Amino acid sequence: MMKKKITRRSFLRAAGVVGLAAGAMGVLSGCGGSDSASTAASAVSGGASSAVSGPVDTTQIKDTLHFAVSQEAASYDVHKTTTLVARQIFSGTVWEKLVTLNANSEVIPELCESYELSEDGHTLTFHLRQGVNFHDGTVMTADDVVASLNRWTGAYSNAGEMVGDSLFEAVDENTVTITAESSLLTLPDMMAGGSQPAIITTAACCADEDENGYLNQYIGTGPYRFVEWRQDQYVQLERFDDYCPYYLQGTTEEIMDGWGGYKHAYTKTIYYDKVAELSTQLAGLQAGTYDVISISSDNKPMLEGDPNYQVMEEQAGTVCMVFNKDPSSIASSQDIRSAVNAVANCDDLMAAAFGSDYQLGSCYMDDLNAYWVTDAGSEYYDLRDPDLAASYLESAGYNGETFTILAPTLNNYNNIGLVLQDELTSIGMDAQLTTVDWATFTGYRTDPSAFDIYITSFAAVPLPSLKSYFGPTYPGWTNDERTAQLLDEFNNATVREDALEIWNELQEYSWQYLPCISVGHYIVSYACTNKVKGLYMGNGVYIWNAYVEL
Repeated sequence: MMKKKITRRSFLRAAGVVGLAAGAMGVLSGCGGSDSASTAASAVSGGASSAVSGPVDTTQIKDTLHFAVSQEAASYDVHKTTTLVARQIFSGTVWEKLVTLNANSEVIPELCESYELSEDGHTLTFHLRQGVNFHDGTVMTADDVVASLNRWTGAYSNAGEMVGDSLFEAVDENTVTITAESSLLTLPDMMAGGSQPAIITTAACCADEDENGYLNQYIGTGPYRFVEWRQDQYVQLERFDDYCPYYLQGTTEEIMDGWGGYKHAYTKTIYYDKVAELSTQLAGLQAGTYDVISISSDNKPMLEGDPNYQVMEEQAGTVCMVFNKDPSSIASSQDIRSAVNAVANCDDLMAAAFGSDYQLGSCYMDDLNAYWVTDAGSEYYDLRDPDLAASYLESAGYNGETFTILAPTLNNYNNIGLVLQDELTSIGMDAQLTTVDWATFTGYRTDPSAFDIYITSFAAVPLPSLKSYFGPTYPGWTNDERTAQLLDEFNNATVREDALEIWNELQEYSWQYLPCISVGHYIVSYACTNKVKGLYMGNGVYIWNAYVEL
């Protein structure tokens, strides 16, 4: 069976991306403690807001860095939890993967040196980096990788559906392969950037789970090892002195490209402090208790005008209003959905929850996933046309039936509900708003009788096929033959350009069928003191090369 080698250069060529730097296949640069990296030059690419330039004098930096986070995960086993904070604390620090994402959200090697996709797209082969140390002192083998990846495909439904009954297998100590009946073209994207990333731990850890099926031990290969988790207080990570850093292909420079490349781990100890209220985080930043925090749009202007602080922001996901397509709902009518879409003023809806921290845009995908960004169907977006909406209501035979909006109080999404209620009332609909806390909301939206549309958000994902609202079992119940057909064609494409063409067709069709209204893209903002250097921002803020100057 003929195979084609995939490195970053060939990927970019296949994807039709031009004008970008070549080559990012990982090669081992040697396993050393922090001493070998302590005075090396570092350049952080991509979304860095406080990049390091020139040698770092490690005698003039703090031993600790405090990062305030507002949420806590039930577990940091990212094979099985979809909680964003679990990925942002552990991914790339404690956990690493065979492949990761560069600054353009393209797949590049991390714990593998390279990987190959067969000509027919059904077989993936990974060639592992050698001499990679786990935090328990063992060395990574193909058996560890196989155990980790088979556990991942068993836990992550999107990957499990792609591979079916197929399993990863060890060819030899340094080679792992999988062959499936369907195309595996986009499986590396899921491994690198899915909501449940394919992290590598030891085979022994995979077999050691608690009563909920989560890992009992957090043993990875990253530059930081897990030390302690005190519920509702903090997660503590410690620098792993036997970490094995690597250079990007074709370089001997200690640089990063997105999530991949050389990690210095300058800071000895990192605390992720649980601080629920953003106002408390801000007060702690100003008092010197925390070095990095999340901020709201209200506080951003104050900090942006203060030379003692740095502000970072990025587009991080989409806000969606998901329709109930169950036959019992009034929203199962295509004309009713079109009426709601026709009257919606996306600017007003986004501003109600996010102030100025949002961007309008018709694409279901976010800027972080630039390859999949398209304007297909944009003529149906943000119409703001009450007359058109009224004509759709007439076609639907609307006769004053109640239209129920379900909104959580989380992130002020209830404010979006209020705006939508006013817009629907203005065209003669009996719009009722149900507002509940997040825990109650997640229960209500599984009940077809509880809503006709609900308001939520989706973090950035690496593939359009990972958008949950396309699925027939996800609340909203998109049981549409054309949608299912296009998704199947997308998932079975063996050439990336073909997958992109199918995605363009699916998005244009979706703006007519309307499984949801993709209202706009929300922006997340962080702040740090001007003494913090080396942060990387790209689908979250990451601290592999970060430190605090004395």
